[in-house]
Amino acid sequence: MQLQGEKTQEQIIQELQQQLDDLRAENLLLQDQLAHKEQSTAMIAHDLRGPLSPIMNYAQMIGRHAAPPKDGSKFSAQQIGKKHSAIQRNANIIIGQAQRMSRLVNDLLDSSHLASGKFSLIREDCDIVQLVEEMVEQLRPVAPYHTFIVSAPRTPIIGHWDGGRLQQALGNLLDNAIKYSDEKTTITVAVVATEKGVKISVHNQGASIPSAEIGHLFRPYGRLPAASSRHGSGLGLFITKSIIEAHQGTLQLEPHSEEGNSSDEPRGTTFSFEIPLRED
Repeated sequence: MQLQGEKTQEQIIQELQQQLDDLRAENLLLQDQLAHKEQSTAMIAHDLRGPLSPIMNYAQMIGRHAAPPKDGSKFSAQQIGKKHSAIQRNANIIIGQAQRMSRLVNDLLDSSHLASGKFSLIREDCDIVQLVEEMVEQLRPVAPYHTFIVSAPRTPIIGHWDGGRLQQALGNLLDNAIKYSDEKTTITVAVVATEKGVKISVHNQGASIPSAEIGHLFRPYGRLPAASSRHGSGLGLFITKSIIEAHQGTLQLEPHSEEGNSSDEPRGTTFSFEIPLRED
C-alpha cells in the first residue's frame, strides 16, 4: 500500500530521465557555444597575426638599409654613426615588440586549441643553447634598462623538440621576468644539461610570490592579486606549462621564489622547466 505523497519507482525514474535529458541539452548548448568561441578566437588571432609579418619584415629592412651616406655628407662620422645606431636600435625595438605581440596571439590561439584537444607539436632537432641566446637577444632592445645574463654551456645541447613552441614558452617567462621586476635589475637565464635532458631557469629580482597564491599561477586567465595593476592576458604561464608538458617536461616555481623563505638562495622569482632530449 502506497502512502499519500510517496513517489512511485516509475515517477522517480521519469524525473531522473528528465534531469538527464536537461543535462544533455545543456551540454550540447555548451559544446555549441565552445565551438563558436573557438571559431571566433581563431578568426581574431588570424586577423591580429596578419599585420605582424610585414611589420617585422619592414623593420628588418629599415635596420639593414640604415647605412651611412656616401662621402661628402655635411655630417661628421660620429654624427652619422650615432644616427645609424639609433635607427637600428629603434628598428630592433619594433621587431621585438612585434615578436612579443606574436607570442600573445599564439597564446590566444593555443588556448582555443587546448580546449578542443587540437594542440600539437612539430618536433625536429634544435639547439636549446642557441634558442635561449636568440630569445634573450630579441628582448634586449625591448627592455634596455634591464641587465640580461645567460649562463649556458659553450657546446650545443640538441634535442628533438618543437623549437617554435619552446621559443613561445621561454618568451612568456622572459616577458614575465621583465614585467614583474624593476628597471636596473638583472634577469638571469640558466641552461643546465641533466641526465636525460636539459633544465632552463629564468630568474628575476622582483618580489617573491606568496605561497598562498601559487595555486593561481598556472590557471588560464588567472592572475595574482598583486599583479592586478599589470596588464596581461593571464594566459602566458598556462600556455607555457601546456607546452612544457607536451614535451613530457615539468614547469615549476622554484622554492626560494616563495615569500618568507629563509634559505640563502637569491631573492626574487625563478621559474624553471626541465624537458627530456627525446620522446619516450
